Amino acid sequence: MHSMMMALALSTFRETVRDRIFYLVGVFGLVMLASTAVLSPLTVGARGKIMSDVGLAAMSLFGLLVVVFVGTGMVRKEMDKGTILTILSKPVGRREYLVGKFLGLNLTLLAMLTVMGLLFLLMTFLAPGTFSLRFVPVFYLTFLELTLINAVAVLFSTCVSPILAAVFTLGAFVVGHLSQSIRDFGLVQGSPFQQKMSEVVYYLIPNLEVFNVRGAVVHGDMVSGHLLLMATVYGLGWTILLLMLAGAVFSRRELR
Repeated sequence: MHSMMMALALSTFRETVRDRIFYLVGVFGLVMLASTAVLSPLTVGARGKIMSDVGLAAMSLFGLLVVVFVGTGMVRKEMDKGTILTILSKPVGRREYLVGKFLGLNLTLLAMLTVMGLLFLLMTFLAPGTFSLRFVPVFYLTFLELTLINAVAVLFSTCVSPILAAVFTLGAFVVGHLSQSIRDFGLVQGSPFQQKMSEVVYYLIPNLEVFNVRGAVVHGDMVSGHLLLMATVYGLGWTILLLMLAGAVFSRRELR
């Protein structure tokens, strides 16, 4: 069973490569070069901070684009081509199929972030006074966040159309970064009903700000080991829960 899941993961990875997903890495390199050229008149410290902020934000954005435009349509694409019935006729269950597709896209994200991270470090090395290995934990937390969003995309892809899945996944990303603010605003400004609803939103939507340490790191702070551990447990917990929900929904879906 595990061998079939890994075969599905590798097949998904090769498929995304054929779809030229890695062109986004080239775009990332151009963004870094452009930001260096545009910011060159600034002082070294200011240029380094802005370039680092732009680069880290671009990594997260490009990874999100891959999840939204590839992850939300993976299941539907196989259904439209009719290949999903062939795959499921082999000794692989529906849950294992979803996990295999999830792992394949995660492998793509890992490869992309690795290359973009190396390009980022190279550009900061070329910018005087900017290079630091403190950025490496940011890459890891970005990967954790995208892993969780990938699980969100897989869940929505099992129950709605690709367009709606993309919209809902983007919505989950936005609300996930605003959930703490929504909760705080509801508790301070809202009626009892609004306070309760803000609490519901806070606990039903993953708090993605857990993974957002870009601003602090750009300004010179280090990421603690405790934060990395807690973010890992939080991210993996939500990811497993979402994949279990996706498996439960998909196992009851009629395939044609």
